[in-house]
Amino acid sequence: MTTTAARKPKKSNLKRTTIFLTEEHHEALRRIAFERRVSMANLIREAVLEIIEDDEDIREVMKAREEGDEGSISLEDYERLRAEGKE
Repeated sequence: MTTTAARKPKKSNLKRTTIFLTEEHHEALRRIAFERRVSMANLIREAVLEIIEDDEDIREVMKAREEGDEGSISLEDYERLRAEGKE
């Protein structure tokens, strides 16, 4: 999995987006932001970045499978090898 530290984006690079949350989700997000001492917007940006990175990883795996990449194995095979101590 690719990990990228959350960056504080430049204001000029940001696009305004409106989202609607349930009252419960809004309160939970507000509480988490307060506890972490970050903005709610920053938490949302971090979550979006994770989704984008996960999607990129999935696309890379799918592309490797389509190309018959000899260096890749299925998750099931990996878990089996790991359980057998052969990873």
